[in-house]
Amino acid sequence: MYEDFGTILNRGFKTWVRNLNICIPYVLNFFVSLILYIFFFGLIAALLFTSGSGSGIDPATLSDEELYSILWNGFTSNIPGSIALILAFSLFGMFLQSFFTAGAIGMAKKASETGDTVFSDMFRSGSKNGFRLFLTNLMLALLFLAGIVFVVPGALAIGDLKSLIESPEMPVEGIGVLGIGILFWTIYLLVLNIVLSIAPYALVIDELDPLDALKTGYRFFKENKLDVFFIWIISVGLAFVNGLISEVLGTQSILISGITYFVPIFILQPLTAVLWTRLYMVGEDRELYNPYDLLSDPDGF
Repeated sequence: MYEDFGTILNRGFKTWVRNLNICIPYVLNFFVSLILYIFFFGLIAALLFTSGSGSGIDPATLSDEELYSILWNGFTSNIPGSIALILAFSLFGMFLQSFFTAGAIGMAKKASETGDTVFSDMFRSGSKNGFRLFLTNLMLALLFLAGIVFVVPGALAIGDLKSLIESPEMPVEGIGVLGIGILFWTIYLLVLNIVLSIAPYALVIDELDPLDALKTGYRFFKENKLDVFFIWIISVGLAFVNGLISEVLGTQSILISGITYFVPIFILQPLTAVLWTRLYMVGEDRELYNPYDLLSDPDGF
């Protein structure tokens, strides 16, 4: 089913308006992750404080400097355990995000195919694709991290990074090489993000393995470079405008600050998920509904 780029945007937008419930996975991900990380920070702070103080000291009686000193001592004396705890919570948080993202893409797929989606589509898609999307996100994170090789020559040229951290205004030999390395790493991250941006959608929509999803994402980009780039620009541009409004007006109004904080969760993420989904399904010649053929109300949540 062929659609030009303008039609993809138009029909994708109408699909999102008809199915505002696609925001539910992102809302759930926000609140579940918030609870998880509150629990995590409370747990690790309690463990580090107990280990660093060595006795039942009341933290309310300590100054900020004394409290930070105790927490730092607790961390340095339990580095392996602290790192293991941080890694475990980070991976679990990434898994939760993958589950809800897979659920949102599944809802976007169903809405694009039939015009409507319901809450149960999230659980169905999340349970089938969440773990594989988690593995894909891990592979993408490793690919992003691989770009650190661009920074290594500059770090070696500087040698002692401590002097740079303590006195950033002082000229340091090799700082130019480090700056160029950081620039190349940034470009590498941007290119990789664009080239593989469709991979998570390919994985969920076609229920692919992680490696096949990355290969399909790269192949789809090569065949639809401009469309992928324009959708990426729209996604980043909307987030940038929202952030700019928050910076300019949010400092003057708590209401505006709160609205701009939740706009990505309720609007931007669901909308762009629908656009990416429709772009991929159109590019793969799938049968999609025409919003003008559906005049009834959505089935509901």
